[in-house]
Amino acid sequence: MQQVDKHRVAAAFSRAATSYDRHNALQRRSGEALLAHLPARAHTGLDLGCGSGWFAPMLKQRAQRLLALDLSPAMLQQAATRAEITPLCADMDAPPVAEASLDFIFANLCMQWSSDTAAWLDNWSKRLKPGGVMVFSTLLEGSLAELAASWQALDDHAHINRFIAEPLLRAQLAATGRDWQLHTATEQLFYPELKGLLLDLKGIGANQVNGQRRRGLLGKAAWQRLNLIYPKNQQGHCVATYRLAYGVIYG
Repeated sequence: MQQVDKHRVAAAFSRAATSYDRHNALQRRSGEALLAHLPARAHTGLDLGCGSGWFAPMLKQRAQRLLALDLSPAMLQQAATRAEITPLCADMDAPPVAEASLDFIFANLCMQWSSDTAAWLDNWSKRLKPGGVMVFSTLLEGSLAELAASWQALDDHAHINRFIAEPLLRAQLAATGRDWQLHTATEQLFYPELKGLLLDLKGIGANQVNGQRRRGLLGKAAWQRLNLIYPKNQQGHCVATYRLAYGVIYG
């Protein structure tokens, strides 16, 4: 289990609600990969951790009834402008829907905000109807390694969220007792300036680190040093590397 301040997370994502779609390049890539594993037609689906509802129109095409769950009321308001949804403002670690009630669950890059990923996988897989399917993506240990290493050269505070290790994720999937699949991929995003990466993280609410974090603002000298330390490619761009896991659980 990990320490996640849900009130802080909800506030961060609510602040990011209107800017989210300008900064969600990674979410778009991972979500598009998940769509291929969903049924073409279903009665009831769930967009878990729906955010601004970027994928809600595509999911609604597949589901007669689409539930959308998020911790942030502002995100749910955004999602409701995109598609006909049944909004659920709730903590994903306390599922508000009945077991065996969903034909599909679409959980794109939200599992890393769970306080207990083993319980999260077990609880949500139990919400699938027989024959249902849950698709999810999450970040693995090693994501944002360039940024983590650069921060480490400045101080000993946590600046990057902790992400699950692949062997542990596989063990937690096996513990559900269900059939499942998992594959991994590496994605890289490139930024002309480091500021662009940090704005992306803030714009999607992902600057909200779990566990303890540094208090106070980063001084000008430290900011300049961070820019200098951060690795760049031959084009002079800052590279952000993400290790992604794509999972499928069958009901």
